[in-house]
Amino acid sequence: MLKCINLSLSNRCNAKCIWCPKSRGTKNNFDLSYDIVVKIVDEISNPTFPFKVDMIHVSENGEALYNQDFLKILRYIKKKLPDISINFLSNFGLMTAEISETLLKEKLLTSAQVNIDGHNAGSYKAAKEISFKSVIKNVKYFLQMREKYDPNFDFCINVMPAAEYAITVSQSFHVLPDRLEPGSTIPFSTFESTKQVLRRFVPDNVRIRHSKSGLWSERKLVANGTLKFPVPNEELNCPLIDRVKSEAFIAPNGDWYACCLDDNNDLVLGNVLNSSILEIYNSSSRRQLIEKLEARKFDEIGYPCNAVAACQTISLPTNHYHKLTSNIPIGENLKF
Repeated sequence: MLKCINLSLSNRCNAKCIWCPKSRGTKNNFDLSYDIVVKIVDEISNPTFPFKVDMIHVSENGEALYNQDFLKILRYIKKKLPDISINFLSNFGLMTAEISETLLKEKLLTSAQVNIDGHNAGSYKAAKEISFKSVIKNVKYFLQMREKYDPNFDFCINVMPAAEYAITVSQSFHVLPDRLEPGSTIPFSTFESTKQVLRRFVPDNVRIRHSKSGLWSERKLVANGTLKFPVPNEELNCPLIDRVKSEAFIAPNGDWYACCLDDNNDLVLGNVLNSSILEIYNSSSRRQLIEKLEARKFDEIGYPCNAVAACQTISLPTNHYHKLTSNIPIGENLKF
C-alpha cells in the first residue's frame, strides 16, 4: 500500500552537514519541475487511484526552498489534495520573511522541521557550515508568523551537535567522520546547551528533539572497508524497508529511487515521466528490490545497499558518553 510520496523539490543544498554524504546532490538534475509534480498529484488524486496517500513530504534529499516554484507547488497540492498532510524539512537558511508568512497565512503545510545543531555560531557552523545568525533570525520570524496565523502549527526543532556526532563515530569505529580532516577542531556543544539557547525564544509547544547519530555520511568508508561495522551485512536488516514498501521517493529528474538514504539516486526503479506512479509501484524492479532487502541480499542489490551498515543509527552508551564529555566546557575546541 502506497502511503507517502517524498518529493525532492531540489537536490541542491546550501549546507554541508557533517552527517550528509559528499556525493549527495552531485547528479545534474537540480530542481523538480512543476509539471512533474502536477502529473504525480493528478494521478494520486484521481478517484480511481487504488491507494489513499496520507502524506506528501516536499523536501526529500535537498533544500526545497531552492525550487522557484516552491509555493506554486504547495498551492497545487493543497488545491487537488486538500486533506493530505504536507511535511517540510529545512535548515531555514533560505527561509525569507515573505515565504514564512505565506506558508502560515495560507496554511500550505501541515508540519515543518528545522535542524539547529549547535548552541552558537561556532558549533552550528561546524555541523552545517552556514550562518547561525541568519537561521535563528529566520526561525524567530517563522515563529512570529506561527503565533499570528496558526499558533498550533506542528513545528519541531531537531538537534545533533557536530561534536557529539564526531565523538560518537570516532569512539565507535576509531576513524574520523568522512567530512572531517585530521586535526580539525569542533567547538563542544550538547543537546542541552542548544536547547537552553533555543528556549529563550521557542515556545513550550514547539518540540525540541535530540536526533540520533546516523552513519549516512560514512557510506564510502563502509563500502571501502575503512569503517568496520561490528555486524556483517548478512545479519543486518534494512532499517527503512517498511518505508521502501509504502513510500515513493522522487528525484528532481522524475526518477523513483530506492529510499531517502540512496543519497545520489543510484537505485532507480523507474521514472514518472515515462510511467505512472502505479506502474512503477507494481513493477518487477520494485518487487525484486523489496524481496532482496527482506532476504538481506544486499550484495546482490549492489551499491548503496551493499553498504547497509551505513544505514544504521548509532549511539554511545549514555554513561560512557557522559564520562567522556562531563569535564569538557561548553564551547571548548575539540581536536580530532
